[in-house]
Amino acid sequence: MTKWLRYIYYNVLSAVLLCAAGCGGSPSDRLDAALGLMQKRPDSAYAIVRGIDYNSLDEDSLKAKYILARAWANVRVGRSLVTDTLLDDVAQYYISAGDTSRWVTASWLLSGYDFGRGDTGSAIRRLEDMLPRIQSPELLWDTHIHLLEVAVNSDDSDRVGAYADWLLTHTNVPEQILRFAVAKAAARYMQGDSEGALAFLDSVIATGVSDRAAPETSGEFFCEYAEILDAAGHSRAAIAVLDSLDRHGAPVSDVERLSRRFARAQFYANSGNSARALSLLDSINHESTRSVFEVYASIAMLKAALQYRETGHFPAEMMHRVTKNMHRNYRFAQFDSTTAMESVMELNEDNLELKLQRQRLWLLVAGISILLIVCGVIVCFVLSRRKRRLVEAEERAETLERMLREAGNADDGNSAVADSDRLRAALLRQLGIFKTFAGTPTPQSREALRKISAVGNGGASIEQLVDWPEFYSMIDSLYDGFHAKLVDRYPDTFNDKEQQIIVLLKAGFSTKEIGVLTEQSSATIYTRKSVIRRKTETPENGDIIATLESR
Repeated sequence: MTKWLRYIYYNVLSAVLLCAAGCGGSPSDRLDAALGLMQKRPDSAYAIVRGIDYNSLDEDSLKAKYILARAWANVRVGRSLVTDTLLDDVAQYYISAGDTSRWVTASWLLSGYDFGRGDTGSAIRRLEDMLPRIQSPELLWDTHIHLLEVAVNSDDSDRVGAYADWLLTHTNVPEQILRFAVAKAAARYMQGDSEGALAFLDSVIATGVSDRAAPETSGEFFCEYAEILDAAGHSRAAIAVLDSLDRHGAPVSDVERLSRRFARAQFYANSGNSARALSLLDSINHESTRSVFEVYASIAMLKAALQYRETGHFPAEMMHRVTKNMHRNYRFAQFDSTTAMESVMELNEDNLELKLQRQRLWLLVAGISILLIVCGVIVCFVLSRRKRRLVEAEERAETLERMLREAGNADDGNSAVADSDRLRAALLRQLGIFKTFAGTPTPQSREALRKISAVGNGGASIEQLVDWPEFYSMIDSLYDGFHAKLVDRYPDTFNDKEQQIIVLLKAGFSTKEIGVLTEQSSATIYTRKSVIRRKTETPENGDIIATLESR
């Protein structure tokens, strides 16, 4: 009853933890929950990890944790690892991040992957290369445990003995001493030194450490001791050890009882008592051991050997059943490997798709940024140009106002007024500006001047109002035929705008005033004046009019 209550309790507890971790919380919390359940409830941990979308993880730390948890969960539930490439990236990430514990875990899993694909040398080398970089005594201990397991499963007797010695010198726990002593003795036996192996185990028993260990561990130790006794030719002594365990040892599970019965049958067979061996084997329900193939095959082989000894006939039907069971297990293993490979491909495809999505996102962001920069530059250029035009229009309006005031003074009939001022007044009168705005300096007049001054920038065209031939006539009458001489001396040298600038300079107009009257900006006037200097060979600071009149 207590056993069933315990079973129900653990299943309910795992279901609650699975629901709490898998149904809510951030991916980081769910991965932490999976890692916490990995030792006691690997199936629950595996379900949590499978419920997390790898593509939704946007941080390298979360991706590394996911790959580590998934690989670890696969190992714990008996599946193949995700992939060695991703795990290697995870190991490199954690070592660079200074997380030694998770780097060690990832390296253990990588070593297991190497061993699973048959590369035991790489598996051991990877673990041995880790040892100098591990500072934690606990991690160093666990790494040696992994080394011992890999060496035992790869039948590397030399390394088994070396790792077992290291572990024995670093522990005083009775249970651990018994386990590592068995490993060291088995290594000696595999090297052909069966008597040395038995002598070593006898020395361990003499210390009384088996009496201090837990009954379960002590029972396992003496079972292994009996196996080595039988392998060394001391089968009757091995039977006596098992009989002693049955009388004085702790209660054992059904599986352990079955294992001891088979071992006893093997010992009786090796001692020459075939009848007793067959009797023990017949008491075992052979078909019920299919789930444990090693036991199933061992029973079949021992039965076949005993029957062949008794009858001289090999039981082919029995071996056929064993072969079929072996083939079924192989197919299951292949299916599991194929499923794991599909998971690898799916994860790699997801990883590649995520990288492509990031690249597309960066390209989109870069394109939008460039577009915004270009638009910003265009907007700044347009605003700057508009501001410059407004400033130029304001300057032209002020220039027109000043010209109006000067024209008003010249129009008072004062004989002291210069010819150039009278020319200005006449020109403004010709344009109609003086007549319209001279006497009414109102805000409306100011706005009208501003509009007039916007020539060349989309405003009204003064060129339609100015009669340049008449203005040239006034210049000739006031300045001794200046314009006529200019055209005569420099035929086809100056265009219309350049001629306008030259005669306005002769009349004493400033650069800003010339810009207003010729519908050009001040910058354009400066440029055209430079062209005129080049054509007349006038120095940069020289007087253009003086140069023209000197020729």
